[in-house]
Amino acid sequence: MNKTKQKIIVILGSTATGKSDISIQLATKFNGEIINSDSMQIYKDVDIVSNKHPMEERNGIPHHLMDFLPLTESYNLKLFEKQCNEKINEIHSRSKLPIVVGGTHYYLQALFNKCINETISKENWTSEQKLFIKENEFNPSKLYEELNKIDPLMANKWHPNDNKRVLRMIEIYYSTGNKPSDIYLSQDLSLRYDTLFFWVYSDAEILNQRLDSRVDKMFDNGATEEVQFLYKKFKEYKIDEDLEENMKSGIWQVIGFREFLPWLESGCTDKKLFEEGKTIMKTKTRQYAKKQIKWIKNTLIPDIKGENMFILDASDLKEWSDNVEDRAACIAKNFLEGNDITKFNKSPERLSNLLDFSALKNLENVSNPIELKLNQDKFVCENCKDKNGKNLIIVGEDTYKLHLSGRKHKQGLHYMTKRMKFENWKKEQENKTKKEWIEKETLNDL
Repeated sequence: MNKTKQKIIVILGSTATGKSDISIQLATKFNGEIINSDSMQIYKDVDIVSNKHPMEERNGIPHHLMDFLPLTESYNLKLFEKQCNEKINEIHSRSKLPIVVGGTHYYLQALFNKCINETISKENWTSEQKLFIKENEFNPSKLYEELNKIDPLMANKWHPNDNKRVLRMIEIYYSTGNKPSDIYLSQDLSLRYDTLFFWVYSDAEILNQRLDSRVDKMFDNGATEEVQFLYKKFKEYKIDEDLEENMKSGIWQVIGFREFLPWLESGCTDKKLFEEGKTIMKTKTRQYAKKQIKWIKNTLIPDIKGENMFILDASDLKEWSDNVEDRAACIAKNFLEGNDITKFNKSPERLSNLLDFSALKNLENVSNPIELKLNQDKFVCENCKDKNGKNLIIVGEDTYKLHLSGRKHKQGLHYMTKRMKFENWKKEQENKTKKEWIEKETLNDL
């Protein structure tokens, strides 16, 4: 079946791993053109904060769906799906190779045959539904309770505190009248194209250092002026009149603007607020990188059942030529020539843990991987607390096992052990004091 499909290459991975570099190298070698799939790099006038690859480093390779949207407009998956597939067909028509690259991995759904219409139409909502959302939009327990009534199967997929996604599922039901689980289970998860996936990966410790350095470099290269420019537009477009709602869409979601609002509101005079903004930006960038990896492992790999997915080890940039460029070029050459690429290792041996081969084996006879995601157990860790001080709830056995072996849980256990020792010592001291007091009183009575 793959022989009848047009071929494309997709490059994904955490931010700052070198996705743009390898995409340009492959495009140069194989007569390719690049399609951007980063939701912030589509905007005009924001080159540094959105981390667009410098024009002089693109080697003359055309980049599509980049730097074209005015700051006043919003963008979504539906628009990307239409424009991305149009560009792929256009590039194929010129007998060139489309290479899709970017950090908004959610956009990669556009490459599947599934057609999920997540457009929210409040016109179909009843007055009771509108009132419920208005009163409970920021009430996780009420929203989760509502989703559990509407669609218990879909509720089981999400964490009770995942307010954004739980609300989204309720809105889909209100808009369509159909259970979200029925909608998702009915989708065709086959790929539109014969697709080769390259996951560019760097070890977390090394990546975090790169991310911090990149933020510093952004400001060395003029990000301060760009943030101030955005603030001017922020005021001009009156985004602050409905701050929370407006910051959920468009360019205002970019990491590197909201973090500096306190400094900007101070008149750009408080250096401490500026440094605090940079620190928060670095933290959020690291968190975003973790989310990108999580999406690859928990969503994309199960959806494609791990097929045609190859990991490139970009941890040591001194070894880039061997570990990334040469490996990718060799696999891509065989892929484009129609040769068997299963002969290549899916990952370097030291990164084999990134692909759960036993889990992939279990997916072989599953028509729609979301079936597994909708039937996950929830686990409660009594030693760890969430941001509300309640026992931590974890969705999925594999995630729970990772939590038990993770640093957060171990730190929690260490804290609990220290606290128990302190409480025991405190009790011993109280008993000792009480005993001494009784003995003293007894002596006084004599």
